[in-house]
This record gives sequence, C-alpha cells and structure tokens, in this order.
Amino acid sequence: MVHRLTRFLLPLTCVLALVAAPAAASAKLTVGISDNSYAMFYSSLYKRLNLPVARAMFDWNTAVMKNKTELHQAEAWVDTAIQNHVQPMISFTGDTGTTSSAVPTTAQYTSAVRAFMKAVPQVKTYTPWNEPDWIYRPHLANNPALAASYYNALIRYCKGCTIAAGDVYLPAPQLYNWLRGYARHLNARPKVWALHNYYDVREHNTKQLQAMYNAVHPRQIWLTEISGVERRGHWQFRNQSPNAANRDEQFLFSLPKRFHSITRIYHYQWQANPKSGWDSGLLGPQGKPRPAYWTLGKAAGLKKK
Repeated sequence: MVHRLTRFLLPLTCVLALVAAPAAASAKLTVGISDNSYAMFYSSLYKRLNLPVARAMFDWNTAVMKNKTELHQAEAWVDTAIQNHVQPMISFTGDTGTTSSAVPTTAQYTSAVRAFMKAVPQVKTYTPWNEPDWIYRPHLANNPALAASYYNALIRYCKGCTIAAGDVYLPAPQLYNWLRGYARHLNARPKVWALHNYYDVREHNTKQLQAMYNAVHPRQIWLTEISGVERRGHWQFRNQSPNAANRDEQFLFSLPKRFHSITRIYHYQWQANPKSGWDSGLLGPQGKPRPAYWTLGKAAGLKKK
C-alpha cells in the first residue's frame, strides 16, 4: 500500500537532531558523468576512469515527437553506455522545441514517458524532471505539486526502476520551502533524492544540502549534476581558472565523508565547448585533462600516473 508522504515529514526540530547525529557507516561512493555525448564512452580517458554510471537529459516528449531524431540519439546514448558496462540514468527536461516556459500536464507527461520507457526499456534509473524548481519554467517552479505528479507517474509505471526524487537546484532558503511543498504531494517515500548543489560547491558551504536534509530527511542523496564550474553565463559568480574550479571539485568530493547519505556524484560535463556559455569540462576544448579530471579520478579509485 502506498502511503502519503505527509506521514514522514518530521518536525524541523527532530530533523535537525537527526542531521546532527553521525551516520553509523559510510556507504561506498559511486561516481559518474552527466553528459549527453555518447562519444565520451569511446574515449581512452573515459575508459581509464572505469565509471559504472552515467546520466543524460532528454526532452520529456522525446518518444512522441514526430521527428525521431532525439529518440534515436537517446537510444544510441543508452546502447553505447550499456555496451561499455555503464548503467544509464535519464533525466527528463523541457521540450527545447517549444517556448522555454512550456510544461506538460500530468496526463501529457505520463503518456510521453511511458512511450519513452517502452522505446528504451534498458533504462531502469530516472529522475522525473531536471531542475523542476528553477525559475526558467515558472509554471512548474511555482507548482511543486505538478512536479510531484511527474514522480508519481514514474513510480507507478516504471516497475523495478529507481526513481530519484527532486533533481533540484534552488538556493537554500527557497529550496527548503519548495521541497516541503513537493514532498507533501508524493505518493510514496523516495529511496533517493537528487540535488544539484552548485551554490554549495562554489561557496564551499553546505546550505543546500542542509536545506534538503531539513525539508525531507533523505535516506540517500545523489548529486546528479554538479561540478567545479569555470564559466557560466547566468549566475552571479565570476569565471575562474581550471585550478580554481578544481578546488571546488575537491570540496565536492569531500562532502560524502561528512554526509554519508551522499552515495552518488555525477560530474557535469565531460569536455568543454569553447562556443558555449557554460564550461565545467573535465577535459579542455582540445581534449586535454584538466586538474578536476584527476580529482574525480581519485574519488573513483584511479591512480594518477
């Protein structure tokens, strides 16, 4: 029987006490890459890392579009990952072919993602929506109940799958309130919550993590999209050097030692694109490893030559 999530939203004072208590044991950290390029799976630098998981993002309506180009890309990405013994995770996101604020109804979403799961049945790990709390889609960002309905659809129809709830991004004060609203509308308690704690990593604090703990007391946290960022066009922080980005990366990989609920980290992205406003590549534009590559490799068990 599915229980409403309101039954396990603990009073804030109780949650704070639980957060403060040390974990009994630290789970083994799993490290992966979040990137839509399936070419990375063939790279010798990627193979050397021996990473067991990877994440990609595809439009929520990929499988029902008349143009099947993106569906074929998704199939190729998933097939290549599996051929290289990498477990694929898919995060659904907004349809890039429509206005930037468009989001589906629950019925539209459910029909589309069921079609995706039928087309790509190898995938057993999902997040319902990439950053549903971010303000670039205000109808969704201001409606955590709608975002929760996407999670409910996946847990209903993706039998035997791992569905990570949230996949959220907001700064800590807004994040806490959004998660509380989201959690109240979930039909089951998630085994895993997903977070993009870019603010924590850039500022070297844990405010976003603490906000998630205080809001929903997660059993496991997956940092499904995160990195030390060199260049990003739409936030308040200045661009920085590869060495500075690596200091952020080192802080990132120190977090599981303090927060034992963090069991997976997916670094975004694999290789820098000089034409993009975003750059958090483990490799530079010419394919040369940056310092963050070795930091991630160390966390994954790679011994530097």
